[in-house]
Amino acid sequence: MNGKFFSSNKDQQHWPIIRQFILIWALLTLALAIALWSVYKTQEKSMLAYIRDEQRQTIKAGSQFIVEELQELHDDLFYLRDKPALYNWLDQESSVNKANLNADWVTFVKYRKRYDGIVFLDEKGQERVRVDRAQGLPVIVPERELQDKSQVYFVEQTLALDRDSVYISPFDLAIEQDKIEQPIKPVIRFATPVFDKNGQKRGIILLNYWGQRLIEQFRAISQQSIGSLWLLNNEGYWLTGAGPEKEWGFMYPDRKDKRFANDYAEAWASIIEHPERQQFMANGDLFTYDEILPKTLFGDILEDVVSGDERWLLVARVPAEKLLTQNVLQARLLAFIALSLLSGVVSWFIAHYRTRRQQVEDEVSDSEARFRNLVESAPDAIIIVNGEGRIVLVNAQAEKWFGYARDELLNQPIELLVPERFRAHHPDYRQAYIENPVSRAMGVGRDLYGRRKDGSEFPVELNLSPLETKKEKLVTSIIRDISIRKHAEEELRASEARFRGLLESAPDAIIIVNEKGGIVLVNALAELWFGYTRDELLNQPVELLMPERFRTGHQKYRQTYTENPQVRPMGVGLDLSGRRKDGSEFPLEINLSPLKIGQDLFIISIIRDITVRKRAEQMQREAQAKYQELVNNLRVGVYRHSPTSTGCFLEVNPAIVAMFEAESAEQLQTHPINELCRDQGCWREFVHKVRQKGYIDNEEVPLVTLKGREFFASITAVIKKDSAGNTYFDGIIEDITERKEIERRIQQLNTALRDRAMVLESVNHELEAFSYSVSHDLRAPLRAVDGFSRILLDEYADRLDDTGRDRLKRIRAAAQRMALLIDDLLKLSRITRSELKREDIDLSAIAAEVIDDLRKLEPIRAVQCTIQPGLIVWGDGRLLHIVLDNLLGNAWKFTSKRADARIEFGMQMQNDEPVYFVRDNGAGFDMAYAEKLFGAFQRLHGTEEFPGTGIGLATAQRIIHKHGGRIWAESKVEQGTTFYFTLEARENL
Repeated sequence: MNGKFFSSNKDQQHWPIIRQFILIWALLTLALAIALWSVYKTQEKSMLAYIRDEQRQTIKAGSQFIVEELQELHDDLFYLRDKPALYNWLDQESSVNKANLNADWVTFVKYRKRYDGIVFLDEKGQERVRVDRAQGLPVIVPERELQDKSQVYFVEQTLALDRDSVYISPFDLAIEQDKIEQPIKPVIRFATPVFDKNGQKRGIILLNYWGQRLIEQFRAISQQSIGSLWLLNNEGYWLTGAGPEKEWGFMYPDRKDKRFANDYAEAWASIIEHPERQQFMANGDLFTYDEILPKTLFGDILEDVVSGDERWLLVARVPAEKLLTQNVLQARLLAFIALSLLSGVVSWFIAHYRTRRQQVEDEVSDSEARFRNLVESAPDAIIIVNGEGRIVLVNAQAEKWFGYARDELLNQPIELLVPERFRAHHPDYRQAYIENPVSRAMGVGRDLYGRRKDGSEFPVELNLSPLETKKEKLVTSIIRDISIRKHAEEELRASEARFRGLLESAPDAIIIVNEKGGIVLVNALAELWFGYTRDELLNQPVELLMPERFRTGHQKYRQTYTENPQVRPMGVGLDLSGRRKDGSEFPLEINLSPLKIGQDLFIISIIRDITVRKRAEQMQREAQAKYQELVNNLRVGVYRHSPTSTGCFLEVNPAIVAMFEAESAEQLQTHPINELCRDQGCWREFVHKVRQKGYIDNEEVPLVTLKGREFFASITAVIKKDSAGNTYFDGIIEDITERKEIERRIQQLNTALRDRAMVLESVNHELEAFSYSVSHDLRAPLRAVDGFSRILLDEYADRLDDTGRDRLKRIRAAAQRMALLIDDLLKLSRITRSELKREDIDLSAIAAEVIDDLRKLEPIRAVQCTIQPGLIVWGDGRLLHIVLDNLLGNAWKFTSKRADARIEFGMQMQNDEPVYFVRDNGAGFDMAYAEKLFGAFQRLHGTEEFPGTGIGLATAQRIIHKHGGRIWAESKVEQGTTFYFTLEARENL
């Protein structure tokens, strides 16, 4: 009985514990289930949200890279277009200028790794200069390898653009000799027209962007992404990301079906029909996309940009299998069972020690909450590591900055967050710190970087503090992301560099002084103009740069200006001078502008050297003085007057004052010009003519001097306008009274000459009739003498002795010679009277015809004849044929005794005038008798030696004179003769 009592009593003691255990265990199990389910759903949503955000960031990173990468091309393209080397070569396409241009482009391609080449094509589409990148190095393409690109689409479209317009080609593959280059070379072409200094379009400059650089960056971004990242063109063809067999489908005939729309039709339809949805689900996959419009790469100048591609699409895809969380659910279920069993054990201890545990938990909970809130609310990342360098605690900011979840960081080595290039040596630095732990303030030490989960780096500042617990030594790291500050510092440095570049490239000297007149900044042009180095000028008083005579007074001027600082434009004020280091002075203009920085006042002085302008002004004044002196020294009258019929002279020179017999220019300027005309209304008519035509030349007007003397004047006038729009006449007046008298006398002489010419023409007609009558009357007796002499020789030769026959032959020869003389006289007379019928005559052809006729007369002679071809003249062909008949006939005759006879006909230039010649190596003559050469019946050789009448050269001379030319000869006895002649040119007629 006692045993049952104690057993029952013991059960009664355990029952409340059991009941409490069951209640606690049930509540813990239910809470655990609810917590795990909530965590699962929250994590599922968070994971999906994380993936969505990660995909957006991936698209953003890709888009940002393309925009930033390609925006610089606009400046580079215009930089190359505006290089002086290109304009020098366009002005003069010399080898030196081309070498300079090639050198500039080689240097540009060498240091600009993003470009595959630069090409200049002329306005016909022909490559003229080209620099390519081969095996990573710039190469100048030889001229023989330059190609005609006139039929290439991007060349045609760029040549049609206006100044400052840009053409962006489609993103495609490079093609050479109508074939895709192997290995393939992705390329985007940027081009703009080039105009020379005269505004004439001379061609285009083409910049080939190396597309492989963009593709490699895309692949790097895609590898860091959860899903796949692709780049498509507007038609849905893959440019990168889907595998080599699907890329560039539009470039290969057998890949035309390799399009995004064929593999992902639903996604493509959503992109086309609902462009506002940047992220959507299709067939269980998550798609994220963005579009890039090439025309917007360079800002708001859309009308100046022509793009071959309307847009590029960046598409990211996360497949459905990566979004599923079944494995996570199974892991959560197993965790739930294990935790339920564990909660049963824990519930037993909780029930037994509830009160004490509750107290301890309350204290620990409060302490942990305070510590956790402190760590989680910190604005910097906090990471605590143990002595082995493993992470034991992180806060939310550390998760955010480094991109890892808390579970991914705990118990991991701290080197996980250190860039790979520093990891090898970091354990040594960490161990040294553990051995000698000291607090290190934020920002002390070297530049540090953190590494995110995606591999990217960012600059940080690190504060280290040792923390010792009962169990181990810890190190607390407080980390601050200084990316924004670093970016701001870089922007500040860039801004300072831009300011310095602007300052140094200014066309004027710039000097900035403080309120006390000390120089605080100068540019290079100030050093050049004043001859000081920068170090010699800084902190020196600005009066150092002024002539000594102005220094004392300038301090007062400077003090007055600082009390009331205001902008003073260039050129306003006194004539100023600067003083160089060598003591020399030069004129200048100064623009003053106050600059307030905080409480300090600075004065910006923009200084312009006007030495050249001053010299030009002095030269202009001297030129005006010379012009005035020239006008005053002219013997013709120079005037300016108001453009009315009653107006007066406004300005006159001394010649016009003397012409009108005025005592002074002022006296002449008080008389209206119409009062100085002899005929009433003549000046009004003169003014009307000038107004109607705008000018008048050499108008003859009878005028009267102030003393009443009449004279004839030739007046020239032109209407002009001054800067105010007022019109006036400028002109000259020349006294032509004497000339008019001479013209009158000449007219009388011309009348007398016409009368004499008529008398001479009548006499010539009578002489012509007389010559014809004489020649006709002489020919009949001569023919009778010759005929009867021949009959005597033929029929009575046997009755005559040798002396008789010889004398008959002499009679016949004299009669025949007399007939030839009569014929030549008639020819000479006809030539003198004949009129020229000018036309284009081929002298070479006439000479060849004459030589051919001479050869036919004496076929047995071997004469070397040289005729210069293509000698065309303006003259009478019949008469020039007679000239060459006589000259070439003489050459043929006088070389008859030469075995190596040579005759040459040609032309040579003497004193810029064509001179024709006939040269032979015949008998020649003594130049002492040259003046008799062209006289009628004058012969320098006997008829028994060389036959002839002596009329030929006289005839040739008259023909040449009728053609307005000259004829002469040069000769040496037994060395040949050269006859020269000229003809009046057509343009001189």
